[in-house]
Amino acid sequence: MFILKSEYRIHEGPIYTLGIADAIVFTGSSDNTVKSLDLNSGNLLPFTVRSESSPISLLSIHAELLAIGYLTGEFYLINPTTRNVLFEYHFTGDAVFSLCVLNSLTLAVGLGSGRLGILDFVDYEWLYLEQITSDKIRAMVYQDSTQNIYLASKSGEIIGFNTEEFTIQERWHAHDGGVNCLLLASSNQLVSGGKDGHITRWKAQERVKSIPAHRGVIYGILEVGESLISCSRDKSIKVWDMETWKPLQKITFHQQSVNQLVQQNAHSFVTASDDHRIAHWVYAE
Repeated sequence: MFILKSEYRIHEGPIYTLGIADAIVFTGSSDNTVKSLDLNSGNLLPFTVRSESSPISLLSIHAELLAIGYLTGEFYLINPTTRNVLFEYHFTGDAVFSLCVLNSLTLAVGLGSGRLGILDFVDYEWLYLEQITSDKIRAMVYQDSTQNIYLASKSGEIIGFNTEEFTIQERWHAHDGGVNCLLLASSNQLVSGGKDGHITRWKAQERVKSIPAHRGVIYGILEVGESLISCSRDKSIKVWDMETWKPLQKITFHQQSVNQLVQQNAHSFVTASDDHRIAHWVYAE
């Protein structure tokens, strides 16, 4: 089972997004700041980004490159060590909801309008920026073997997009009310979580298995060791057997919506909540 190792209160508002690089976790909050913690020492690091709007997406590309997306459309690439801004862009009238690394050169950016951007983060050039769905792109995962990126849309669709040809390969309705999170499991199967509270496993467009996992929107799913971890607006974190999807544990630590989780390693993960708390969870026999 997973036990609480540490909890942190470093923000004055709900925490919407997390990014992680080894033991350093980056946190984005409605208090309009991005902060960072060292999970090994438990110390707040001297890195804070302040803005006039809420950060809603974070991604640590590597130790010296952090991507930040905002509700008002600002997008930045920052070196968290030197605190230098390496690239900035403003998506006017839009919002940056999701970020995903494709390879060592490119980054996908999912927007609230349903546009997808693909950025060369070495030369800082947009390779692609087009509308591909009718609503927010809430999550993305990349499949290296096919060079496809799968996108979760608030429209309820999952979209398979080829990043070499810049073409839509497939799309299908997955969850009523919207798809909020995606996982490409070690088995190479796609797993989705939706507003309908279901977790679903897919083989191509075929629904292999679907379970009513939560009583609210599912905001995050992870594969940690041999377990599937999910978090939800219903305030809970749940642990499932990765193979059978049998429920193993329900964690009711957070007092409000659990908005995101990120994996630290094969036996630990971090969660963020509307209750202003960050929690670090580790596996214990």
